[in-house]
Amino acid sequence: MRRLLIVLIAFVPAVLGIAELARCCAGGARHYRETNTCLNLKSIGSSVTCSRTASICCLRALLDTSCKQGVTLAEGNGYCSMNVNGQGGGIERECCDCCLLAKDLVANKKPCVAPPGFSSVCLLSFNQCCSSNSNATAIPEVKLITDGPPQTYYETGNKVGTYKAGRCVNNPCDHECNDRGGEDVECSCHDGYDLGSDGKSCIEASTQKSPWYRNIHDIFDRMKKRAGNFFEDRRHMNDIHSHLCPEGFQKDMEGRCEDIDECLTLAYDCLESQRCLNTPGSYKCIRTLTCGTGYALDSETEECLDVDECNMGAHDCGPLYQCRNTQGSFRCDPKRCSESELMNPQTGECQSIDCPLGYKAKDGKCEDIDECATPNRCSIYEDCINSPGSYRCQEKGNLCYSGYKMNVTTGFCIDIDECADPSMNNCPPLRCFNTPGSYRCICSPGYEFNATTHACEDVDECVKFAGHMCNMHATCINMPGTFKCHCKPGYQLSEDGRNCEDIDECASGIAKCQQTCVNTPGSFQCICDRGYQLSSDERTCDDINECDRFSKAGNSICMGECVNTPGSFKCTCPLGYAIQNDSVTCRDIDECATLGCYDPKSICVNTLGSYKCQRINCPPNYIPDRHYKNRCVRSPNLCKTVSVDICKQYPAHMSWEHIAIPKHVNISSQRTSVTLFSMKGPSSENSLMQFELRVVKAKPDKANVIPAIRSNFLIQKGETLNSAQIALRDTLDGPQEVHLELVLRLHVNGELTSKYIANLIIYVSQYRPPPLTHNHYHHKHRHHLLV
Repeated sequence: MRRLLIVLIAFVPAVLGIAELARCCAGGARHYRETNTCLNLKSIGSSVTCSRTASICCLRALLDTSCKQGVTLAEGNGYCSMNVNGQGGGIERECCDCCLLAKDLVANKKPCVAPPGFSSVCLLSFNQCCSSNSNATAIPEVKLITDGPPQTYYETGNKVGTYKAGRCVNNPCDHECNDRGGEDVECSCHDGYDLGSDGKSCIEASTQKSPWYRNIHDIFDRMKKRAGNFFEDRRHMNDIHSHLCPEGFQKDMEGRCEDIDECLTLAYDCLESQRCLNTPGSYKCIRTLTCGTGYALDSETEECLDVDECNMGAHDCGPLYQCRNTQGSFRCDPKRCSESELMNPQTGECQSIDCPLGYKAKDGKCEDIDECATPNRCSIYEDCINSPGSYRCQEKGNLCYSGYKMNVTTGFCIDIDECADPSMNNCPPLRCFNTPGSYRCICSPGYEFNATTHACEDVDECVKFAGHMCNMHATCINMPGTFKCHCKPGYQLSEDGRNCEDIDECASGIAKCQQTCVNTPGSFQCICDRGYQLSSDERTCDDINECDRFSKAGNSICMGECVNTPGSFKCTCPLGYAIQNDSVTCRDIDECATLGCYDPKSICVNTLGSYKCQRINCPPNYIPDRHYKNRCVRSPNLCKTVSVDICKQYPAHMSWEHIAIPKHVNISSQRTSVTLFSMKGPSSENSLMQFELRVVKAKPDKANVIPAIRSNFLIQKGETLNSAQIALRDTLDGPQEVHLELVLRLHVNGELTSKYIANLIIYVSQYRPPPLTHNHYHHKHRHHLLV
């Protein structure tokens, strides 16, 4: 058995070359039938030979399909597509035209005979359309063609085709035979068949079973029997697996379906430039090599596509060169202009050359025209003499220059007076003036005499005196014998016909501005009043909704509600505020000044938008101060019952100070803090005052209000000795009530002598100051605690 396997292995490579190419060819044809394209072609094998075979068969399938489409277009629509640049467009057009030719011959009741020189695909479509458009399946008539051998149609069993008399008489082809006069006849096949490798046999496209292909199967059958039906057993096992598990899966030891790793088992057909990536039930071919310079990878097809540097502008061709795209690169071809054009060396543009009369443009320059080269330019008694830009006719035998004649008496050349003979000048009805050897006409104004053509020609004042005939705001238009100035829009021609005067659109009513009109040189401008903006027609004015604009920007222009008015807006103030004269600013009403508190022992505290009546309840061992309603002093009896050191621990007095501020006070780099309270102690040099601040409590009035913390405040050193300031360093949210406790300790000569407590109450409002008043808001509450 081992010897048999060795023999088989030695024999298989000899026959696998043919079988491999057959599979490659079938794969290429199948690829086109499935994708309608020969791009991203994948074949059974991975060798270069297999890829080339698959590409040939794919293109063959493409051409066959294109020919069928051409015949279908001719049969169904009766016309052919003009686009031959598409995929298979040329062969589609050829088959379509051949079919239309057959239809025309049948319609005109003429023999449906193709002339010599048609290709095999053209003959196939021609014969097909001949048969489908005539009643008879064969034409027995023999038509002789003068420029080739006779051609006949035949029908023999299952062979229906066309061939020429001669080598095609015995029909060596399976289907179609055509003798073009080459080394051998040309065979072609019917639909559903492909031409075999011998060039004569036709193989079914679905099976591709040619004689040599059948021989391969016979060889493998013999190998299978001699190897003990090894291949049959393997196929049987695969069939069992395929029935129990989905495709791409197999049973494991426990009977479960597991994925087959095609990459590990080498059961893939990826190219050398690709790597295999296993997926559940299948695999993918991933490109491993990067595209070279001038190519880009297509993410969908994984193909390297050429980058068109010319269309993308990714080239370095100068203005004197034309970019031409090539595969993977580009070329810079020198630009060329026609003979009547001259290339601009800076921009590379071809500009036409305007040569004077008697000259022509050639090779980028003006060249004299040889008028004498034209036959019969002068009379038979004259010689034509070419001159730069012109020519002259001179009497034969006359040795004098043009405009002169020989005096037969003296033999000298004398001037001819052309003005004396009207037939010798072109001046009438203008006055003629004789000159030595010529003459000139006295032209009318606006014309000048051309000494070459001897005619009065119009003077183009706009070109000859450019910039001097008309105003800068006008366009000069040349007219026969004169010129005309046409003013630009917004200007009108003045009385002198050359200058332009500005039109006042505002005064004339042309502007039609809704509010304010401002005249400008050559135009006008409509301006809107404050609170309005110019609409799209640039004439009418639309009201600006300041309320909506500030609201969308996330800012509030009013403390209360904003009401838009034509050209402006007005604000309404919340309860406890009064509107100012600017109709925007809301001023707090001091209820303490107008209402006050009914309890004489209460302290009236004005807050923003309201007020509070605070009654000071002194804690134990403290009594109200007779001079200050907001202060409690230590009871004189307290220190009689305790020691001096313990007595110093009790504050000499306690005070309560109140202040009201809006929420979100503007704290920025320009204003880093806002002073709320000021404290001042003794100014003697032997005394020292220490300050300590803490937050007793912060009581928000709403759930979403952020309470204040100690870091929102800071203690700053005052300008004088033993003075300090309590300042706000961070903006506070509102509404809320913040209670600060400031402890002051007085040292005299380094010894603690007394202690004081100041309760600082801050009422933060629920309203914030409007943006327009932020820069003008200053806290005026200053409290000096003199001790």
